[in-house]
Amino acid sequence: MERIRVIVGWLSFLLLIALSINALIEEGTLTLKVWIYLLLTPAALALGMTRNPWWEKETPQASELVEEDEVEASLSKEAPDPIEDGFDIPVL
Repeated sequence: MERIRVIVGWLSFLLLIALSINALIEEGTLTLKVWIYLLLTPAALALGMTRNPWWEKETPQASELVEEDEVEASLSKEAPDPIEDGFDIPVL
């Protein structure tokens, strides 16, 4: 299965390059068709170069969730005094 995928990837890569060069020569300018062929080439190249595709990789085992103690924050609405907390007053 892996060998077939690699061969198909490389053949499609070479075919897309050939199609883009052929369309460029026939039309004489960079058209949308040429850009589409060129933008599809990395996908075909990735298909041909990857040994272990993402759909065949094993998923890691789910680790156990550890419940943490919830710390209740004090909900004081007043701002603390910066001098009491040790902050300096900026000089402008």
